[in-house]
Amino acid sequence: MSGFIGDLLEGIVDFVTDIWVLRRQRAANGRATNSWGEDAADTAVFNAWVIGLSILALAAGMIMLFVLKLPLWVSLAPVVAGAVYVGYRWIALTRA
Repeated sequence: MSGFIGDLLEGIVDFVTDIWVLRRQRAANGRATNSWGEDAADTAVFNAWVIGLSILALAAGMIMLFVLKLPLWVSLAPVVAGAVYVGYRWIALTRA
């Protein structure tokens, strides 16, 4: 039970830290400040996209590696593409 509570607290701290980093990056870029609620909603949507895209990219990579028997460097292409897209979306989020 303590492992579950620790993981829950870690997730909450991670989410609050993400919001804080987003607000700091927007302030550093000279953007208008949003309310904490708007930033929390933006961060939640971003995290949902990251989790969903990560699951799809890893599943596609595993199918390419184990089912289609493609080389590892080819099978990592969906993961690399997902990482590039997530980086692009984070930059777009901080500029909003």
